[in-house]
Amino acid sequence: MWSLPSVTFVTEPASCGSAAAEKYSGSKPGPRPALPSEPSADAALSAVLEATRALLWIELPADVATVARDLVEMLGGQVIPAARSTGAALPVDVSFGVGEPALPAAPPASVARMLLERHLPAFVRDAQRALELLDRPSRLAQDATIDALTGLANRRALGRVLGRLRPEDTVVMIDLDNFKAINDTLGHPEGDNVLRLFGRTLTATMRATDQVGRYGGEEFVAILPEHVAPRFLARLRTKWEKTRPYPITFSAGLASARPDPRKALNAADCALYRAKHAGRNRWERATKEDYR
Repeated sequence: MWSLPSVTFVTEPASCGSAAAEKYSGSKPGPRPALPSEPSADAALSAVLEATRALLWIELPADVATVARDLVEMLGGQVIPAARSTGAALPVDVSFGVGEPALPAAPPASVARMLLERHLPAFVRDAQRALELLDRPSRLAQDATIDALTGLANRRALGRVLGRLRPEDTVVMIDLDNFKAINDTLGHPEGDNVLRLFGRTLTATMRATDQVGRYGGEEFVAILPEHVAPRFLARLRTKWEKTRPYPITFSAGLASARPDPRKALNAADCALYRAKHAGRNRWERATKEDYR
C-alpha cells in the first residue's frame, strides 16, 4: 500500500485519498515506507495501478486530488502550486478543482520527469472519467425532477412540495387559454416553443423562495405565500404580454393551504375551472366548497 504525507497547500483532509486507496485492499494503513528518489519502472507501474484502482473507491473530488498527489510523489515528483510553477512543472492540473490549481514537477531529464510524462496523462484522463461517473447519480436525480421542455420542476417534484405545504402557503394552478389552437394551427413544435417561453417567464417572475413547476400539458403550478400570490399573477401577466409570440392568455385558480393542505391542489383546480368558464384571462379564489 502506498500513501504519502500531504502537501501543505491542498485544503482537503489528507486522509481522504488514503481511505479511498485502502478501501479495496481490506487492510489498514501501516508504516509508510521510505521511497527511492528515482523509482524503478516496475515500482512506477505498480504505483500507477494502485492509484487507478483507488479511483474505483472515490467519494469526493478531494479523494481524487489526494490520490493524484500521492501518485506524483510515488513517481519521484512533487506537487507545487500553479502560481509558483517553474520550468520543472508539467502543464497538468492535478488539483481537480480542490483548492488552488496544482502542477506536478520534476527536474528536466530526470527519471521522475520521464515517469510523470509517461504515466500521468493517462491517469488524469481516468481520474476525470471517475469524477464524471461520481457526478452522474446527482445529475440523474436532477433529471428525474426537471421538466425537459421548460426547465421547471416536473410533476414528481411538485408532488413532493405539495406534500409539505404550510398553512401560510397558497397553491396556484395556471393554464394557458386556448392552447390547443396553437398546436392545431401552427403545429406541436410551435406549441412547445410557447410552453418553453411561458416557462421562462414564470422563472423570471418567481422569487428565490417560490416553487414553480409544470404540472402537465399547458398546466403549471406555483406554491407561494398567500399574500404574494395575487401580485405574482399580476407581474406574470405583465411579463407574459411583453414576451408571448401570440396573443395567448392564461387563467389561474388560487387555493390557500390553510383549510386542508391535502385538498389545496384540487381546490385550486376547481377555482381555475370557474375562471375558465367566466371568460378566461383571469383568476379566481377557491371557495369553501372546493375543499370537499
